[in-house]
Amino acid sequence: MVHDGVAGREPYIRHYSPEEIHAMCLQVAELLAGGKRHEAEIVLKEIPLLPKSAKLMKEMFGSRHVAESGYNLVEALEEFGPDWLKGEDA
Repeated sequence: MVHDGVAGREPYIRHYSPEEIHAMCLQVAELLAGGKRHEAEIVLKEIPLLPKSAKLMKEMFGSRHVAESGYNLVEALEEFGPDWLKGEDA
């Protein structure tokens, strides 16, 4: 289920239902409360990154960094189009 975010990979794209996202948010909270920060980060990357956040990340770090970050970019690519990460630094 988890994408490892290894450099050179294609952007991670996966759809989840609102119920699945809610369950993942609860899981992240439980992991953080239990001091399992690394495990929480892995689950957190599964939750689709909001398009506005992805856009800001691209402006700050470039499209290659966003594509290789391991974050779920499904909503950003739906909003900005499939060529959104094909930029000057890609």
